[in-house]
Amino acid sequence: MPEKLDFQFHHVQLFVNRLKPLTEYKKLERRLNMLANRGHFDPFSGGMRYLEPKAQMDRVLAGRQVWQEIIAAEEEGGEEGQDSDIVEQLIIGLGWRVTAEYRGGGTRCLLVTSADACGVKLCVTALEEEEKEEASAAPSLFPHFDQELVRTMFDAHGGRQVIGVLGFEVMEGIEEIVRRYQQKHPKLMIDQQPHTWRDVRTVCIGGKEVVKELGSMRIFDVYAYYKSEEEADLGTRLRFVERRGNYARAEGFSNPLGVLPGLEDVNAKFDGTSIPSYSDHWVSNVRDRKKFLQVLQETLGFVPKVEFNAGVVAAGEAMIESTVVGNTSAHLSYKEEEVLRDQSQVYLPINNALSDAGHVHWFLEEHGQGVQHLASRVEDLVSFVERVNNYKMMTGKGLSFLSIPRSYYGCLRAEHLEAIDLSQDLIKELMEALVAENIMTRAGVIDLELRREQLADLQVSCQLKEKLRRRSDEIFAVLRRSCYSNIFALLQHNMSEESYLQIVRNRILVDIQGGDVLLQIFTCKILQTCPGQEAPFLEFIERVCKSSSCKLIRPGCGGFGIRNFLTLFLSIEISQAIADEEEASRRGDESSARKARRRMELLNRQMDESNPILTKISDVMTEEGVCIEKLEATESEEDRRALRDRIDKLARKKNQHTEELQRLSDFFAHLTSSSNQSN
Repeated sequence: MPEKLDFQFHHVQLFVNRLKPLTEYKKLERRLNMLANRGHFDPFSGGMRYLEPKAQMDRVLAGRQVWQEIIAAEEEGGEEGQDSDIVEQLIIGLGWRVTAEYRGGGTRCLLVTSADACGVKLCVTALEEEEKEEASAAPSLFPHFDQELVRTMFDAHGGRQVIGVLGFEVMEGIEEIVRRYQQKHPKLMIDQQPHTWRDVRTVCIGGKEVVKELGSMRIFDVYAYYKSEEEADLGTRLRFVERRGNYARAEGFSNPLGVLPGLEDVNAKFDGTSIPSYSDHWVSNVRDRKKFLQVLQETLGFVPKVEFNAGVVAAGEAMIESTVVGNTSAHLSYKEEEVLRDQSQVYLPINNALSDAGHVHWFLEEHGQGVQHLASRVEDLVSFVERVNNYKMMTGKGLSFLSIPRSYYGCLRAEHLEAIDLSQDLIKELMEALVAENIMTRAGVIDLELRREQLADLQVSCQLKEKLRRRSDEIFAVLRRSCYSNIFALLQHNMSEESYLQIVRNRILVDIQGGDVLLQIFTCKILQTCPGQEAPFLEFIERVCKSSSCKLIRPGCGGFGIRNFLTLFLSIEISQAIADEEEASRRGDESSARKARRRMELLNRQMDESNPILTKISDVMTEEGVCIEKLEATESEEDRRALRDRIDKLARKKNQHTEELQRLSDFFAHLTSSSNQSN
């Protein structure tokens, strides 16, 4: 057996309280196809991406009217309401479809995929309604669909809906994985050997009947985490799949048995408005990060890729550590499309809480250890997000995204106007006038829809009015650029102004490492059954690899931006503070509402003050990565020695900046704690 195992992402299995009848989902898909046929309401057709913002909104409102007509024509009520059905969310929000179904042994499973069969494969599993009260006497022929598995998942997570199984395809060497678990971690084993399914048929060859095996599939499940030193955590599994012949002939809905035996094709028509998505990384929240790292290294050969140590990822009193672990894909290509679709670079970020505050801590308290979120790559993230938002507005359902504070992208600062030689007095007057006219917030956030003529209408002194008249283009350009000044500092002139503004409008996170650009966005919680619960979410990313006609591209370019990592952490905490403030206001609890508003203020300040330090860390990490690449490619001992010295210096520099960030985190943790106590 090979010592180095060849992996790729395969499928994910979710466990939910309830699945609607397949006919209901197919009715929804048919309605959405009718909507797409009635007009162009997405960024991919009809030139919608070239419309001005107001014209885009007019088109979306027209789409909403069409959707209501489609619903009314079938004599049913509206489709408004809380999103709680993950299958429905994926169908409406992402344009995905149910492409296969399993039904038997008291359970059901629906395979939900994007338009590319090689892309993300989500197997959504539930007990049949009549089996919820007591177990059926007839177990499933397929252990991966057995009702005992479903019940165990719910029991292990306090009855919550969960992402329970992470499935990987092993190109060869499943016996080696079994051997390593037997030798190193037998407590995590469920069965001693893989389950095997075979496609055996009798065929006639030369007038004789011959029994031939046309394909086989072996599946080996293990528990992912330890609950204690000697006990496995039953709530999350890793699944290894090895396919041959018919089971391996194609991916996804082209071959549902090759996803999981027992699945059967169902008719699926994609409406052309969905961007295919491909697995990029899967994130766990655990209690013992180092133990899980040890398991993955000893059984799969995975190694740490990125470390976010204590102090780097903190928000108020909440603090975590995180390590990104994974394999090293051998796949290289000059073609961006191949790299986009390639599933051989496996990344598994692992978080643990360092304080008794924050979403990771509460996730562990409410759910136990488990999968926090799934990240998928898309080709065009801006269009993807616009599509999701448009369909949410038209249908009232789908997916919502985490709100990123506008200050992340940029704010107007006095120095921006000083750079075009405006005096201090005029700068102060202009900024006060912008605030008075609600064009700018007191934090310096400029209205994205600002027009030049609004500057001429400002109530200001004659001297400033004359400046605005003579230099309107110059001043307007400064105000517009301030909307994205932070990300412009990263990317410079590599994007047009409209591209920058689209990123801001759609609240997309941006980072850069070694010339590779990373764009990210995160959904709100997807498996909540009631407001306020901690629950998993989804992430979608676009990796823009540094272009070079002679440079091979490796999957996963752009790494894991430290700036975005902290911004996500802060944004989740800000969103929770917003929810707490709204709930407290609803109850009439002014004391709690005031405390939540103060928490929001401190978290936003922490984000703003962290940005310049994160830029320094990111710059050092970028240079460090370049030096490491050169070291791997250099044979000269003298050059290698010089590069090692440079890497050591950069590591010390990175540690200095990390300590600076740690001090800032400690400062805001103290402020938050003091604020909570005083309230």
